[in-house]
Order: sequence, then structure tokens, then C-alpha cells
Amino acid sequence: MKRLWVRRLAVGVFVLNVLAVTWPAITLFREAQPLVFGFPLSMLWPIAWIFIGWLALLGLDHIESREDAD
Repeated sequence: MKRLWVRRLAVGVFVLNVLAVTWPAITLFREAQPLVFGFPLSMLWPIAWIFIGWLALLGLDHIESREDAD
């Protein structure tokens, strides 16, 4: 049951990822200003979503490997 819930959560994260980095949502962040950590927001937005996707996959791998060990 927990594995199915985590898989659905991971799929939801990646659906949000696709929606957040494609048109029209990306047009909200296409300006060169403001700078965040030295990066323009238009560059940091996709980087943040890549990091969020990595965290989702890391959590999914952790849950599945722990359940396989049981």
C-alpha cells in the first residue's frame, strides 16, 4: 500500500515538473531579474525542478528498497 502511494506521489511530482517547465508556466519566470544565488530566475526555475525530481526519485528508491528487504 505504501509503495503504491509513493509511486503515485512521484508521478504527481513529475507531472507538476512538466507543467512547471513548459509553456505557459515558464513564461512567468523568463525575466533576467531578479537574481537568486547569482542565477537569473529563468535559469534557477528548471534547476529547482530537476532537484525536486531527484528528491522524488530518491524517496521512491528508498521506500522500494526498504520494502524489498522485508
